[in-house]
Amino acid sequence: MKLEKAFVLILIVFMFALPFSYAKAGDSQEIKYKNWTVDFLIDDIIRYSTNGSNVNGHVFGWLIRPGACDVDVLYLAISTYKTNAISLNNKLNGKIFPLKISFPEITKIPETVIIKTDFLSAMDYTPTLTIANFSHFHMGRTLDLRMRELKKIKIEVDSPYSELFDITWDEYDLNGYIAAKEKAHEICEQYGIRQVALNQLFLS
Repeated sequence: MKLEKAFVLILIVFMFALPFSYAKAGDSQEIKYKNWTVDFLIDDIIRYSTNGSNVNGHVFGWLIRPGACDVDVLYLAISTYKTNAISLNNKLNGKIFPLKISFPEITKIPETVIIKTDFLSAMDYTPTLTIANFSHFHMGRTLDLRMRELKKIKIEVDSPYSELFDITWDEYDLNGYIAAKEKAHEICEQYGIRQVALNQLFLS
């Protein structure tokens, strides 16, 4: 039992010594891979994301968390000057939010795929600028392959909600996507191992 505890302690020390992964989830550390960033969003949720080409405040990326590192969930933040947070929450709360996904390099039919996401929240950052957040769409193998192979992805708000946004679409550079995803998953696995080691220590 003592040897087992000693091993667990050594494992925990090792995990805390690994770059970035020992940081508390609330820390504002981030790792850059060209146009993509890996950081902690909330608690133990790891995000890898990039900013829009048209509007820098638009953010597209994916979220993963320990215990479900193989499930990449969409993260999308879109700004608008047309509608405030109260109005967006009233109109979108509980609604399925459709998005049109396309890749500028692909010109064959079908050029666009519509995905269904959930509206999460909206916040007024200034008296005139509101940020809306969307998620709950899981990345599939085909989409992952497209993002690995191509240079840009275009995301557009579909009807009937496009009228709520002054800029309804943006393009996101995929340069750095592969490295950012791999690093995010590495951190996720390390964080999960550390949590298991801590649990074993406290239970033994």
